Order: sequence, then C-alpha cells, then structure tokens
Amino acid sequence: MPGGGQPAQGWSGVVSQEGMIYVGSMKGEVVAVNSSTRNLEWSYALPIQSSSSIMSCGRTSAPAPIYGTPAVDGDLVYIGSYNGKVLALSSSARSQGLPFPQARSGEWLYSGTEEVIGGIVASPVVDEDAIYVTSSDGRVYSLNRDFGDLNWKSDILGEKLWTLPVIESDTIYVSTFDGYIYALSTETGKKLPWSFKAEVGFVSSPVLYKDIIFVGSFDNNLYAIKIGDDKALWKFPASRWFWAALVVKDGVVYAGCLDGKIYAITGETGEELWEFDTGSPIVSSPVLVDDLLVVAAESGNVFVINSKTGDKERVRNPGTTSERTIDAPVRASLCAHEGMVYIHAQDDRLYVVDINERKVHESFPLTIK
Repeated sequence: MPGGGQPAQGWSGVVSQEGMIYVGSMKGEVVAVNSSTRNLEWSYALPIQSSSSIMSCGRTSAPAPIYGTPAVDGDLVYIGSYNGKVLALSSSARSQGLPFPQARSGEWLYSGTEEVIGGIVASPVVDEDAIYVTSSDGRVYSLNRDFGDLNWKSDILGEKLWTLPVIESDTIYVSTFDGYIYALSTETGKKLPWSFKAEVGFVSSPVLYKDIIFVGSFDNNLYAIKIGDDKALWKFPASRWFWAALVVKDGVVYAGCLDGKIYAITGETGEELWEFDTGSPIVSSPVLVDDLLVVAAESGNVFVINSKTGDKERVRNPGTTSERTIDAPVRASLCAHEGMVYIHAQDDRLYVVDINERKVHESFPLTIK
C-alpha cells in the first residue's frame, strides 16, 4: 500500500490506445511509447509535491508518485497523482513539447478548490462527458471531461478511498475499507437508496458482471454481491487478501490473491474450477488474451495459463540468468496489445512479453534520453 512511512514510488499500470502505450513512470512522469517502434515518443513530469523533511530546515520537493493506470480517450490521457492532482494531457501537444496546458487541445489541471483534494491512488474513469476519481479524503470527484471543472464531489464515504469505482448506466459503485459498497448518482454524486454493509472492510476495487459485484475483503474472502441484496450471494475463502482487481469473462472470475494463488471461480455459485500457486503474492491484475490468462507474481515471475484448464507455463527471459522472468517486483496491472503483454516492473522498465513464444521479447527503461 502507499505510505507506511516509506517514500512512495508508485506502480502505475499500462494502457494501450491506437498504437501507443501509456504508463506512469516511477519518476512521476506520464510516458508514451510507440507500440510498433518501441520509441519513447514523449513524457511529461507531473507537478511536484512538497513535503517536510527532518533532514532539512525547510520543505523539500519530490516527484508526485503515480499509482493508477492512465485513462485514454482519443488524443487525451487522464491521470491522477498521489499529491491530489488530476491532469488531462494531449498526446499531440506533449509530443511537440508545448507549454502545459494547451487549452485548445483539451488540456487541463484540477487540484481542488476551497481545499486540496486528497491523494489519488486508483485510476481515473472516463464515462461520457465526465472523469471520475476516488481520493484519500474519502470522496468521489466528478470533473468535466473537456475543461476539468468540478461537477460535484460526494460526501465523505470512508476514511480514504483507494479503490477504482465502477460505472453502470447512471450509477457509480464504490467499495470502502470499512466494508461498504455505495451506489451514487453519476449526475449529482448523492447516495442512492441501495448500499451493502459487510462485517469487515473491502480491500479490492469492485468488478461488476451483469448484476453481480465481485470484491475482495480484509477477511480473506472474495465476495459476490447481487445488486439490491443485503446478503452476499456467496463468498470464496483464501488464506490472504484478494488485493488485485479481478478479471471476469463468460461468467468465470479470475482472482489473484496475496497467498500467491490465482483462482478460477464460477461467478454464479462460487465453485472453484482450478487454482495455481505462483509461489509469490499476486498484487497486479492479470490480463486475458483470448483464452490465455497472463499472471505476474510480485516476485517477477510471469505465467501464461489456459483459462479453461488451468494448464500453465512460465514465461522465459533470454536476457537474464535469473530464475525469475523479471528481475524486479511487479505490482502494476498488465496490458495486452496485438499478441504482446506489457508489464511495468519496479525497476521502472517496461517488459514486452510475446504470448505465443512464452518469452520476454524485450525491455527498456521508461526514460527519454
């Protein structure tokens, strides 16, 4: 988790859009990579944050950590940072190195009005004409997609909100660390009549499939909650938290757990179909490529698993003599694009995995020289 008395470095995930790969570096920069040439096309350093230092007489400045995955809509890249800022970046303007913000290109910066917005850990969500972010101040914020103006901010829903909201039609669903799932209006941010209360807090972002919300809890269970009900449809036990965001396809839930296992579970009943122990906690969300599930353990090992049978194969890395696929921890969500999976590791390199060959095709640092 962020914080804990240690300097935050971030673990931004990767997203692809129209031949470009976007990711937040551990230096606090949004980086754009051409997926065909692997060239780093542009980078933009987010506004710095100031903090008191016991080693100095005043305040020091440091890059703002990025934990969430950028959200991309056409030419615009949206990102939130741990110092409470939300930015819209124009890929064309950033590739030209123009001063920020280029308002005519749709760029803007939001950093709060009367008070400063709390630190942002989850990814922003783009839906129609709004951007939604959850904040460490316990609120959900809705911003105008084109200008960054505040549409509304919700009431305080919990001590902090680090999970990704999910939107269905005109409703936002948010899970909290104190065990609530709230339904909010996308128009006003006000609470809707239905909410769900568990005995312990929820640790993962909710995932909605049809009318069922799947979410991991601090009691080491994965919950299935039917919208409108006040009791869980089922819960699936493990030995540690389901921290990573889940993946659901064709009624099957693929859940990575801090116990090191990836589980395939029937969404309607909670029945286990198969499990595989990676040997290390799973912090990052896996990704599906057709019927293949790609899973990265925190240790750096990456596996390709047949989603139907659970048969697996470890991804090789010809560029290292290490027994691990990647010689660095992996905490960021993965991204698939044209038969390749992109992985941002804690050494601040981007690893490109060839799914068909089951090997690391190449890797490069997220730094423009």
